[in-house]
Amino acid sequence: MAKDARQRQKAALKRKKRELRKNEQKSKQRSSVMGGVAASPLKVLSELPIHECVISKGWEGRGLAHILLSRTLPNGKLAVGGWYLDTFAMGVKDAALLPGLDPAEYEERIKPNIFNDDVEFEDCEPALAAALVEGAAEYGEKLGFRPNKRWEESRSILTGIEPREDIPPFGKDGKPCYINRGETNSAAIIARLVRSVGEGNFTVEEDKEED
Repeated sequence: MAKDARQRQKAALKRKKRELRKNEQKSKQRSSVMGGVAASPLKVLSELPIHECVISKGWEGRGLAHILLSRTLPNGKLAVGGWYLDTFAMGVKDAALLPGLDPAEYEERIKPNIFNDDVEFEDCEPALAAALVEGAAEYGEKLGFRPNKRWEESRSILTGIEPREDIPPFGKDGKPCYINRGETNSAAIIARLVRSVGEGNFTVEEDKEED
């Protein structure tokens, strides 16, 4: 019994060491995102001035929204949060927090091809962006679509922004609507909607822009 107890204790110590190493690594990563600022990352983010906030044109009609919110770091570079939203059904399709970008790189490389999609942006109120990002995540999760692993990190750049309350409803015509845009897993997406809301409680459409 004493030997088993020692083994459990050693195992517990190893787990703690692994957790400490992971936390240290995360702390270093967050510090690099903040341009080396040593204060609390969330507090620092909320105090950084917003460089710009943009959203893809025509997002309401398409049910797809590309959103970029950037803040200026003390060293002049940008911390950029990016989200690819399906406001009709799947919520947050992709998300990322991009650390320490040169403004020129942001304009020339990130904006023209965010999430490998060619979009045209227009100005967006940060409060609207925050509401759409948070709301899409909640809506998608209710339907069984969880954001990717980068979601939690990405939303940190929205710290300090009060989401707007008056935003368009998610879904289309009062129901979840899957727009088939040629995804290889379209059958699995439809099956998930069947499980979450049942047959007849959602719609499926083909993307006209794919023609």
